[in-house]
Amino acid sequence: MTNKAIPSANKAIVMVSGGLDSATVAAIAQDEGYQVIALSFDYGQRHRFELKAAQKVCESLSINDHRVISVDLRAVGGSALTTSEIEVPKAGVAPGIPVTYVPARNTIFLSLALGLAEAEQAKLIYFGANALDYSGYPDCRPEFVEAFTRLANVATKAADSADDQYEIRAPLMTMTKAEIIQRGTELGIDYALTHSCYDPAENGGACRACDSCRLRAKGFLEAGVADPTRYV
Repeated sequence: MTNKAIPSANKAIVMVSGGLDSATVAAIAQDEGYQVIALSFDYGQRHRFELKAAQKVCESLSINDHRVISVDLRAVGGSALTTSEIEVPKAGVAPGIPVTYVPARNTIFLSLALGLAEAEQAKLIYFGANALDYSGYPDCRPEFVEAFTRLANVATKAADSADDQYEIRAPLMTMTKAEIIQRGTELGIDYALTHSCYDPAENGGACRACDSCRLRAKGFLEAGVADPTRYV
């Protein structure tokens, strides 16, 4: 459902994956006074269960405009998240870029979010990138967000107007997972609705051992908040 009556200045595109980071970002965008247009992606991910979580998160936050774009990144390959031929690592969070990195994923997602922002005349895109408690993905760094922002304001109609520029906000960039959870708890997020596991069971039960599960559990422990994750 699209609300065309909303002034463009009050709209924000928020990328909502179904994980705890993006749920927190959606709540932050609302708290900052924006009408959220949520955007999720069905990209052939092995943890497609996260799309159900994204829908539940949007419902819990009374976000009535939730778009899902399908783009099959299995055709690109190169990631444990888009092929069963590469196993999801479960030996702990290791340094370097893990095989769960999906080549160019955030570049593609932000490009689609930018297209939606342009069509909806929204100038803000919220993105749950984090460069502290994360798996080391290169497209979650401040440099990436800054570079894409420059691109957004060259590759669109906004390039013709210095007063009509796009902004990409990554409010979690320098926060620990514990700080993110604490902020979301303050905003009333029900983290039991979120999903983070890279290799869940068919019913969505989290594996407890992948990088994402480990970082999530560590965050709840350090935040002093009960972990509502449903594990296998």
